[in-house]
Amino acid sequence: MTTTPQRTAKFPRKTLAAVTAVAALGGLHLWLNTNAFGDSTLCGGVVTADSAEAVLTGAGRISDRRGSRSGADDGKTQFDCVIERSAAALPGSDKQTLHIQGTSERGDFAYTGGRWPDASAVSFFPGGGAASGRAWVLLPAACTDRQAGLVEAYAPDSADAAKLVGLLTGAANRVSDRAGCAPPAPLAAPARIAPVMRQHPAVASGVCGLPGFTVPGVRMETVQVSDVSWSCGTATAEGEKAAYATFSVTQDPAVIEGIRKSQGFTGHGFDATHILSDCAGKATYFAMKPAPRYTESLGTGAPAPSDLFNAFTKEAGAKFGCPTP
Repeated sequence: MTTTPQRTAKFPRKTLAAVTAVAALGGLHLWLNTNAFGDSTLCGGVVTADSAEAVLTGAGRISDRRGSRSGADDGKTQFDCVIERSAAALPGSDKQTLHIQGTSERGDFAYTGGRWPDASAVSFFPGGGAASGRAWVLLPAACTDRQAGLVEAYAPDSADAAKLVGLLTGAANRVSDRAGCAPPAPLAAPARIAPVMRQHPAVASGVCGLPGFTVPGVRMETVQVSDVSWSCGTATAEGEKAAYATFSVTQDPAVIEGIRKSQGFTGHGFDATHILSDCAGKATYFAMKPAPRYTESLGTGAPAPSDLFNAFTKEAGAKFGCPTP
């Protein structure tokens, strides 16, 4: 019996060419519009690509470049990096940017204003804080001297705060590892980030929820409370432009350590409205940040900054079980 030889199926050359072209286009799409085949770490190994993808959601490839602080990376705690996500072949897609840097500041930076968000608009957690499109995590105390070291980030306002803080916590651990100042146990990200509270009418006889604390002209307040910090932003009317002054208290050990290590700290504080007190054996920091409306009112009978601060610490001290600083 003869057997019929089996034939191998052959595809027309045009079909093979089409299949090859589709595969090539698919590969090109993965390369241009996803992070497939991309690096696993970014910013010199400080940030993982997975954590960056979690913050910069949507389609697009992740890439990184140096920030504007040329030469900022010292191979230890200082660096400046911009992470971008963009979809090259998807019409209408926007570029998303995450700016992350390792810096150092006076230990109470989060309560002094300047380039930092108002403390009453921040969700504080042990060793850090998060605001809309912004977050930071303090480095271990052993990592810097004369100022507190931190890793901070600017992200889209829509970014998930918990994921942004998770990225920064991981970055802080890698930075402390490479700088040789890591603590025995790595830093841990908080389980949740508390929502930022809304502005509401103030009670004239007890501004900021402090019985007996009165502030002339204040009509609105925003009180932000966490396990380690308390802040109250006051205003003469609704809205940010009416801001009067912000009052803050923190017992966060990481912040207190950064304050104590900072240049200019006298043992009791930095000046008349930024002081460190001992409250039943617990270090407690009090701060007041004046806003434009308060500064403008000084010429029309508003209390002097030291008087307003003393009135605040008297009532806040009672709230936290502290003697008057």
